[in-house]
Amino acid sequence: MIRRIKKQDKQRVLEISSQIWEGDDYISQVFDEWVKDDGVFAGLWENDILIGFGKLTFLTPTDIWLEGLRKDESSGAKKVGEKLSKYYMEFLKGRKINSIRFSTYFGNTASIKLNEKLGFQKILELSLKTKAVKSQLGGISGKLTKDIDFQTLRIFVEKSKYLKASNSFIYKGWVVHKYSEELLNEYYEKGNYLVWHENDEIKGCALWSDVHYKDVFWVSLLEVANEAIFIDFLNYFYYLSDKFNKSKIEILIPDPKLLEYCNKHDFVSWDQENDFYLYELPKQLITEITNQKC
Repeated sequence: MIRRIKKQDKQRVLEISSQIWEGDDYISQVFDEWVKDDGVFAGLWENDILIGFGKLTFLTPTDIWLEGLRKDESSGAKKVGEKLSKYYMEFLKGRKINSIRFSTYFGNTASIKLNEKLGFQKILELSLKTKAVKSQLGGISGKLTKDIDFQTLRIFVEKSKYLKASNSFIYKGWVVHKYSEELLNEYYEKGNYLVWHENDEIKGCALWSDVHYKDVFWVSLLEVANEAIFIDFLNYFYYLSDKFNKSKIEILIPDPKLLEYCNKHDFVSWDQENDFYLYELPKQLITEITNQKC
């Protein structure tokens, strides 16, 4: 049986979640939000026992994000992900949908195999880099500022190598959004941006996201003209990490030069580079699904 997760299922959901990422899974921090929002937080029961769950999230009214697929490894259950995926596809019948995407780690071979079988195609590989927070390298550079109007920021971001190499995606943790002016304005309104400015010229920019990973300061975009500017931003990230009680900085890297700077300054991969995969369901398959009657 598959049904939506309810508040009273929380204990069992967290029991399953505790088996993931050495007990450091983020599900505990999003459970209440997922139960309430307009997405589909669904679970699979066998013999009245919850053995797996996942989440369909509306990033926009027409853009779907699949996430949080978990199963009780001790149950020995098979095809949990496949059954939940088919449930979500049924839910989407008759709806106007523009995209269906998900991200995964390169080592999640079972999930990759399942979703490729369902028709998903890998559209992007990136390198996830992480760095333990250290003390600030010095004072904050006076060339870092938020004193910039939105349209100037927009023009710089839209011309950035980072955005182009990312195929115009912005990363809020492992949740991937297609870039839009409206999305950038969210960062601007929250103050989650910074530029490196000198002689009326912008030579660097950073966006960062409030994510559910309790120890992580997440950088969503970083564009720098040179290594010295990279160091200025890194120093500011140390400052923000300390301010928000974060122990590590994480960023997805799409371009070789930025990867070079990260490696030089002790950012590391979990296992290897090119470890973050972004998958998308082809529009033809979306049309076939959504054109079916409910």
